[in-house]
Amino acid sequence: MSRASRKRRDQRLKDMQAGEPIPRAQILVGEPQQEPLRPIISPEAAPNFWPLAIICVTACLSLLIVEFAGGELAYLRFFPPNPFVADPYWALQYKAWWVAWILFGYLALPAALMFLWRDGRLRDCNLSWRGFREHFWIYVGLYAAVFPLIYLISWTPAFYTFYPMYGQAGRSWTDLLLWESLYVGQFVALEFFFRGFLVGGLGRRIGILAVPVSVMPYMMIHFTKPWPEASAAVVAGFVLGWLAWKTKSIWGGVCIHCAVAVTMDLLALSHKGQLPWLHS
Repeated sequence: MSRASRKRRDQRLKDMQAGEPIPRAQILVGEPQQEPLRPIISPEAAPNFWPLAIICVTACLSLLIVEFAGGELAYLRFFPPNPFVADPYWALQYKAWWVAWILFGYLALPAALMFLWRDGRLRDCNLSWRGFREHFWIYVGLYAAVFPLIYLISWTPAFYTFYPMYGQAGRSWTDLLLWESLYVGQFVALEFFFRGFLVGGLGRRIGILAVPVSVMPYMMIHFTKPWPEASAAVVAGFVLGWLAWKTKSIWGGVCIHCAVAVTMDLLALSHKGQLPWLHS
């Protein structure tokens, strides 16, 4: 008998003396039986499945609404331009339509779910003003850090031909102010959805893992933007998501998003010589 076999026999004798049961397969074969496979999702985690599914399905519905109901094709179907009389504000009206659907899909729908759903809490959506006040300096620092990069990129044709997203923003003070007001409003809804509903709502169930989950759809909505901005959306998604998780507040993200967006529009208009005060 080999030394290894003697060791296994001695171990079985010790187990029998200690009163511990020996697996049948081990008695017959003389080899230790492998530990049975365990389910990937433990019974303790199972109760989280349906809350996670409800939040994810609602998020998918919100993204569908914004993409298709708020798109230009949908607006053209309901409000085609008059071929005989040109409307100088048709494009701005479409932007208002787009923002209205963003407010519904990214703000009203998920907020209603969290308010009415017995397992949801609206306060989970990182709406703390205290967290924003105590960490305001972080967002000021972030804006100061990204401004030089924005300024350099603003000189590229791909940037200043794309921005502002409303092509007539530099036509007059009215156009500029109306557009920027709409633009700022959609950023409130955007931050609520990605850093509030997804990071906060999912975070209650899966913790900090909600941040990378929210980054994926956030990056994808930037596919229509210039590639440097789409790439930067990944970094911004992680940074703003983590800050919202730590501070329990989306308002810092709203502020920096609005500040960066307005800065980008003004830089693009200045490079094209279209700032309203230059030709008013």
